[in-house]
Amino acid sequence: MKIKWIEIRGPYYQFRNFTLELTYPKGHEKEGKPLDKVCFIGQSGTGKTNLLNLCKASVTPGHTNAGMKHIIVTFHKGNKEVVLTIENGKHVNMEYPDRSASILNSVYYSNTNALIYFPAEINTNLNQILQEETLGNPMDYLKPESAEKSGEKGFEDKIFDFEKQNVLAVWEVVLKDIKTYKEEELKYSQRLAKAFVKSIEEGERLLEEFKKWKEERPSPIEELAEKLNPLLNRFNLEINTDFEFNSSEDLKFIKIKTLNGTDVPYKGWSTGTKQVILTATPLFKLNTEKALILIDEPERSLYPDIQTEIVTYYTDLAPQAQFFFATHSPMIASSFEPWEIVELKFEAGGYVYQEKHYEGENCVDNYFIDPRYLRWDSILMNLFDLGIEGNEAFRNSALTQALYLRETLKKLRTQDKIETEKGKKTLEKFEKLAKKLGWTLDEKN
Repeated sequence: MKIKWIEIRGPYYQFRNFTLELTYPKGHEKEGKPLDKVCFIGQSGTGKTNLLNLCKASVTPGHTNAGMKHIIVTFHKGNKEVVLTIENGKHVNMEYPDRSASILNSVYYSNTNALIYFPAEINTNLNQILQEETLGNPMDYLKPESAEKSGEKGFEDKIFDFEKQNVLAVWEVVLKDIKTYKEEELKYSQRLAKAFVKSIEEGERLLEEFKKWKEERPSPIEELAEKLNPLLNRFNLEINTDFEFNSSEDLKFIKIKTLNGTDVPYKGWSTGTKQVILTATPLFKLNTEKALILIDEPERSLYPDIQTEIVTYYTDLAPQAQFFFATHSPMIASSFEPWEIVELKFEAGGYVYQEKHYEGENCVDNYFIDPRYLRWDSILMNLFDLGIEGNEAFRNSALTQALYLRETLKKLRTQDKIETEKGKKTLEKFEKLAKKLGWTLDEKN
């Protein structure tokens, strides 16, 4: 199911009588269908994270709170709509109003997952888990035996909320698959050694069987590398898929190395590296066919060039899911179509409203701002409403001085004194200042 409509009739923190229509506009090839991805932007305090929490609450009653009153969420399920009402923090008036969250999720999300939520503080949460265990390394936290037994233990309701739940639990599932594969691979190696001792024919027969097994069963660690490496390569890193495996004790957590082959221990991982690995792995490891995926501040710890790619990277990992992002980054915003942007602003009374970026009816041709076509500074000025172009105190002073120097140079040129000592010093000062201001100079300026 995908959310296509949110209506907040009563007060909910910053919101009152607030409506979001989350469908593709008229003239779009998906006209009327729920948006595949949504980006919440707005000044700090406008309620971006609260809207993510509301989306989270719409999937399971266990995440509502008493402050959620008179809220209606409309889902698109197949060719029909499912309407949910939240009254005083409780789900009512759904197709199955008297059933528990686990039963509802089994009805709507059979063989898939309902929710994956990545908070902005996911790295902080991981560090807290490790600190509570008096450990500083997930390789010490994850035990092979727990990887073997856990499965998706702790996530029975198909809810993966990494604000409250342990993100490392997903890694136990990953490790279980790698461990099972490596153990089977090790058995083949041992059988091959014995077979070739017995006879060449027996060894070759078993070798062909082993090759067929590998063709039919791709290596989980190589699949992991295939998904993670495209982005990790931007950090000059990659998953180390070549490691010795003699028993389950050799497998505790993935290892990474630089592109020139140098191992990087966990304590040497940057926060950006951790962010990518912790968020990307669940998106391709877990079944996301009908999932609602919420990501708060995806730009955290990522350099701007990575930010320009991260939204596409995430959505490609879970192409059938519906994504909701909350961000302060113009680079993140540039990845969205204009109708996928929800800009939140304060009105005079202190409540929040949605700024519209189209005139007339909601039609693709009526949008006057499209972040995909704008420069970063234009996005900041036109979409994030940043009223200044830089550090005003320094820039205005520098502009004043640069304009004075330019007028002085014009006057010296008319007097044919540009080659004098004064002219050369003035030109030198002007060129240095112009370079700092980011100006492009030609012979006339």
